[in-house]
Amino acid sequence: MKIISRPQCFFRIGYFLSSLFLCLNASVAGEQKETIPFYDLPSCIKTAFSQNPSLILAQKEIGITNARRHVSASALLTAISLKMEETTGRAEVGARTPSFVTRQYGVQATQPIFSGGKLWADWRRSSRGSEIARLQMEKQRLDVRHSITETFWRVVALEKALAIYKVMYKDLQEDLAKAVRHELGEARSAKIELLSARAQNRECEQLIAETEENLLETRLNLLEAMGHSRYFLFEVPLEIPSSRVEVNEAECLRLARSHRLEIKIAEKVMESAALGRRVARSAYFPRVDLNGFLGRSGSAYVETDPFTYRKDWNAGVKASWPLFWSTLKYSALKEKTSPKLGESSRTETESQTLTMSLGDALGMRVENLENKKSFQEEQWRFEKARRDVEQEVRLAVLRVEAAKKKLESANAKTEEAQQMLKDTRSLLQEDRAHLGDLASARTRVSTAQAAQAQAQADYIIAVSALNNAIGIADHHRVE
Repeated sequence: MKIISRPQCFFRIGYFLSSLFLCLNASVAGEQKETIPFYDLPSCIKTAFSQNPSLILAQKEIGITNARRHVSASALLTAISLKMEETTGRAEVGARTPSFVTRQYGVQATQPIFSGGKLWADWRRSSRGSEIARLQMEKQRLDVRHSITETFWRVVALEKALAIYKVMYKDLQEDLAKAVRHELGEARSAKIELLSARAQNRECEQLIAETEENLLETRLNLLEAMGHSRYFLFEVPLEIPSSRVEVNEAECLRLARSHRLEIKIAEKVMESAALGRRVARSAYFPRVDLNGFLGRSGSAYVETDPFTYRKDWNAGVKASWPLFWSTLKYSALKEKTSPKLGESSRTETESQTLTMSLGDALGMRVENLENKKSFQEEQWRFEKARRDVEQEVRLAVLRVEAAKKKLESANAKTEEAQQMLKDTRSLLQEDRAHLGDLASARTRVSTAQAAQAQAQADYIIAVSALNNAIGIADHHRVE
């Protein structure tokens, strides 16, 4: 049996723990590498629709406006309340002060009969508010969709440009190594080859650094638009659609007039302002409400009388009418209730009241003028929204055509640069060019390809902006 000394034992235990730690780190790193998420455009849009804070708040606003609509609708119905009342105390009866108790319970109801159209106008106005919140939610979804589309394709274009620059840098490094060997061979063009190749390497390094900076910023913007609160690595496809769409300005304008949500929202806001005017004008008309109570009540001296409940009811009407900047109020009430303390029979009464509150309606004219001004302002905003939408559509159509021309120019420049690279390679074989010329040609090709990717992304973004201007998310598709 082999005996292991204590230092050797500690060494073997330490070696085993370190090996286990390295294995765990490697497995964790492998798991992290395997779990890097992949985002395409539909998944980004889906994530944004479920996590974007603005959409979450817009959805909550819809719930609030629906609750307001239910509240205004309930004002048209009979208001029911349950009533329970108890009064205890002591009464002076001759030289005695016996204790007494009075109790009442029942149902109280109030029903508005006429309010100059205020309650109906309030309900219709709150319904318009609910529709406006829903339309604003849809508009917010379109805006978020366009924002995601724009940022996503910018990320893809920068990723593609970065990959192009890295391939170029690898080729330039090989050219630089060849230039160094030529300088050691003391060739005639060795110095210019080395300086040119080195300059192209420095330029490529600069392009990579700038692209990585822009890429990080754009990735952060995309994660923020999707609703993520922290930065993490993710992968995107490097293929950019290259098809073209046919754009007709007249057709786009027609679609925008019928689908653009800003016009619908402005129209609903104008209708809400018109209902606000009706609410303000309703104050000039009389208001009539019915009210009543049905229940049981009773009262008794605690020490001497037995307590019994009897039927208790009342019915009344209340009316108010602004006249000469004052308010005329009338009320009538008929009731039948149980006898009070010291009474031996039922109590049945009828009462009428007429009052005039002087000068309490002076603010109605100011409120009416304010609502009239608000309605006229919303009319102007509605007309302005229609003009702005048409102008935005026209500009979006022009931007699509400009982006198309830019993409065609980028394609032509890429073809030109690739042909120049082929020619430079041929000249290099014939010793009519040097490695510096080849490095410059490589740089032109890579820069042109990166610009081509950016132009393709800009074209897709311009089409997305046109769809957003029309109000239909996928009317024009670039596939």
